[in-house]
This record gives sequence, structure tokens and C-alpha cells, in this order.
Amino acid sequence: ESESSDPDASERKHFFEVCYSCLRYREDAWREVARFQAMGNALPPEDRALWSLDPNAWVESIGVAIEVNARFLAMLPTPDVCGAPMSQRQARAVYDVPDGHHVASRNTSKVRTTLRQFVRDWAVEGQAERDATYTPLMQALQRHLPIMPGQRKPRVLCPGSGLGRLPFDLARIGYAAQGNEFSYHMILGSHLIYNRTDRPGCHVIFPFILSTVNLKTRSDNMRPIHIPDVVPCLTLTAESEVSMAAGEFVAVYERQLGEWDAVATAFFLDTAKNPVMYIRTIADIIRPGGIWTNLGPLLYHFADVEDEVSVELSWEELRPCICKYFDFVEEEQREAHYTLNQGSLMRTVYRCVFFVARRNSARTSGRSNPVY
Repeated sequence: ESESSDPDASERKHFFEVCYSCLRYREDAWREVARFQAMGNALPPEDRALWSLDPNAWVESIGVAIEVNARFLAMLPTPDVCGAPMSQRQARAVYDVPDGHHVASRNTSKVRTTLRQFVRDWAVEGQAERDATYTPLMQALQRHLPIMPGQRKPRVLCPGSGLGRLPFDLARIGYAAQGNEFSYHMILGSHLIYNRTDRPGCHVIFPFILSTVNLKTRSDNMRPIHIPDVVPCLTLTAESEVSMAAGEFVAVYERQLGEWDAVATAFFLDTAKNPVMYIRTIADIIRPGGIWTNLGPLLYHFADVEDEVSVELSWEELRPCICKYFDFVEEEQREAHYTLNQGSLMRTVYRCVFFVARRNSARTSGRSNPVY
């Protein structure tokens, strides 16, 4: 159907493509294995003789892990989170990949990223990352926006919440938290953990199985990871307040003027095509005296994307933009990892900007071009 006859057609099409990328993981993974095999077979016999690997046993081990991942990823698609209305026929189509469907490489990559994100947000192995990234934000809120007995719970928004761990942890300590996420891969993943998981560690994944570089031993990429470490439906109480809102941050929240007591952003500010737009929107939605706490780098996700808008400001340039609407009460540099593979010989350390700022009384002014 054309967009003129059905304005939701493009949204549904995008959602189907995300679901199909999860369902086609098996085929994508085996193509990668075939590439590994082709490289090995191209070696001369003398080189292969020096390689202590049993190719058949190796392929068999990888095949088991791929099948485990494929079955897990097949659980993610559900019509429940699509942002466009669906008929019964369209809802059933979510689970059935059409013949000849081609999965775009960007979606193939996002499926692999989502597996690693489950480690960061919902595995015991990701606890160190969460301690370095989420815990400082939570502690900042406890210092500057404490929960007061007998009073309304402070409302905290977590834009770019990924698989939903930060809003869950905030709700667990007593805040009224809402996660916001644009990526359907992440939304499907958080829906599985929040709504369709009832036992800790009941899902097993092999998030690094297709990673063949920077390995100390041949089995380092074959480690199984059990998720989740905690189950939201068993951990949260009847008094807990947590919700999720799907959609692009500015589009979803730009009219919620002064409705939030705080915003907590982790590795989020640099996902903007124009970070000033995010700053203005955050200033719009936080009440005077409310708190914005942030931790993350300035990687700028669209910096290397051809034909995309990407405004890449330094911290020296960004800080005055924030100061127009906020008064800094804490500011320092902190180191953090992102979806680190503990078994890898390589690790990226981000030198992150951490700050806590209080919303002043200045009215927001100006309007950015809508580039989201």
C-alpha cells in the first residue's frame, strides 16, 4: 500500500524489516561461517597443517551456538510494539518472512548489536558496565532529587534507554521512571524481558560467536551468557512505577513542557544529529529546579553516515548551550566501556562527560530544523 492511501504503511514496513532481520539471523550467521571456511580452505596445505583446529568440530560448535541464538531471536518479534495499527493478517505476517526477502545490512548489524546489548543490560557479566554508567546517574538523582516519604515519586525520563535496564533500576529504588527508545530491535528486546520472561537466567545467548578477532583462545567467542540476571515482573512491586515509550525522543516529548522532574541520559547526547535540539527539548520538559544528569562520550553516531546531517560539537562548545538553561552542580570525566567482550584482547575505553545540572528559570528560545 502507498503512503498516500495508508499513512502508516512505511512504519509497518520498517517494523516488518526489523522483525525479519531477527528471524533471518540463522541465514546471516551461516553466510559468515561460510566466509570463514572459504578463507581456511584457501590456505596451502602447509599452512593448514600448522593450524591445530579441527574444522569440522569447530563448525559444529559454532553451529550449535548459531542455532541457540536463532531460537532466542525468533522470540523477539511481536506485533504488540509496532507503532502503526495492524490487521490480524498483518499481525500474523510479523512471524513469517516472505520468500525472497532481503535483510538490509544495517539491520543485520543491529541484530548482532542487540545480542551484545543484552549482556550490557541484563547479564551478570554486564554489571561492571552498569556500575560505571547507570549507577552514577542513579546516585546523582538520590543526592539532588531524593525520594521524600509521603510525597509524589519524582518522575524521571531515560531517553535512549536501549533494552530498558536504567528505567527498571530507577523504578526499583523508588522513582517513577520511563524509558524512551527509537530502535525497534531494542524495543522488541525490552518487551521480551519485561513482559515475556518469568525466570532469571532462562534465556541463553552466544553474543560473541561471530567475533573472530582479538581472541586469546579459540573458544573465547563461544561463551554462553545467561539472561536476565533479574526479572522485572518478579522484582518490581505493585507500588513500582516504570513505563516505556517508543519513538524518536524529540517527536515524542517536545510538547510535554515542564512535566518531568528529571532526565537521566546514558550514552545518549551524541546520538543526536543536532545535539542542540536535544538540549532544548530536555530544557523544555524538565520543570524549573529539576535535574538533568548525563554520562557519555561525544562519538556522534551520524558522523560517518553519508548524506546525513551531523552537527559534531566539542564539549567546550556544547557546555555553554547547556548553561543557557541549566546550572551545573557536578561535572567530571569518567571512564566507561560499552558492550565490552570480557574475553577480547581489545577494549575501548570511553572518556565520558558526567554532569549533574539543575534547570534554571530561563525560557527556551529558538527552534532547530527537524532533522530526526
